[in-house]
Amino acid sequence: MNAKAPTLKDIAEEVGVTPMTVSKALRDMPGVKASTRSKVLAVAEKLNYRVNVQASSLKSGRSGIIRIMVNEYRLPFYSQLIDSLSTEVIRNGLTPFLQKTGYSVESAAEAMRSPYFSGSMFDGTIAHASGITEPEIVKSGNPTVLLDDCLHNPTVSAVNWPNEMGSRAGVQHLIDRGCRNIGIVTTCPYMEVEELMKDHASNDPLRLRGARSALVDNGLPYDPEHVIRIAGMDELRGVAIAHKLADEHADFDGYMCMNDSLALGLIRGFADRGVRVPDDARVIGFDGIRTGEYSVPTLSTISVDLDQLAQIAVSQLLRQIENPDGDWRPSTTTVGFTLIERESTTMR
Repeated sequence: MNAKAPTLKDIAEEVGVTPMTVSKALRDMPGVKASTRSKVLAVAEKLNYRVNVQASSLKSGRSGIIRIMVNEYRLPFYSQLIDSLSTEVIRNGLTPFLQKTGYSVESAAEAMRSPYFSGSMFDGTIAHASGITEPEIVKSGNPTVLLDDCLHNPTVSAVNWPNEMGSRAGVQHLIDRGCRNIGIVTTCPYMEVEELMKDHASNDPLRLRGARSALVDNGLPYDPEHVIRIAGMDELRGVAIAHKLADEHADFDGYMCMNDSLALGLIRGFADRGVRVPDDARVIGFDGIRTGEYSVPTLSTISVDLDQLAQIAVSQLLRQIENPDGDWRPSTTTVGFTLIERESTTMR
């Protein structure tokens, strides 16, 4: 005959505390002394206590699982984003569940329609994935926070990158370092100011808007020739466009890349063709991935505060989860950034 599984009450009686204190200690929640937490964990280990997830979920109506949905895992940016979000979810006593959509509108839509999402598998979702629309989220009625949903009047809470301000700062940095013919490497097509000022759901036009602003304010050219459009944002695309620019003898003396992976690829591609960074052209990226600290030359970047982003996103999501009928309204927050100057833009 199987022995009865130990419960929170069993642990509480042996430690001499309440079951609520045991629950908090096991979930590493605040409000429990370190000495008490140690005793609880020791007794739980001795009794071979295991959480009954199904019973806990049925009792509370929650699973304790937060879904983190992203486009992909391979880019260094996404690995750092996932790390920050997962750390914050765990810090709040919850469990992260990762899902990727592969930049597929269909996959994103299917993920939002999934019976798991409308059921009890996830308590809520934090999403940075192409193709997710606000109407789908509102229709689902499930707690959700979007990352970099750039609409002016959102119907879903969002935490955004400092797209326009960061890009403007990056271009201004190039100008301050002596660049006068700056190319903007982006997936966004060239846009006139009237188009740039419209409401955009993605960050590409916002980053282009910030770059244009810095150029125009300094009396430098902004035209189709200075917007270098590419089809993707990874290192291979950066290498390919660098080869093309070098082979065509492009005379840009500075490049603002709309993410760090592109910038690193650009530096590698230029090295293949004998174009020296920063001597022949300066390069700055956007995101602040750790890889940029170890490239040759090291990469200057607009470093986004992902830890701050994660704290705000999880806090907003928990507010929705804990107050499903509360009078809360969608909110939009833009996180901060730091311009980190490294060798790729240093004046020699």
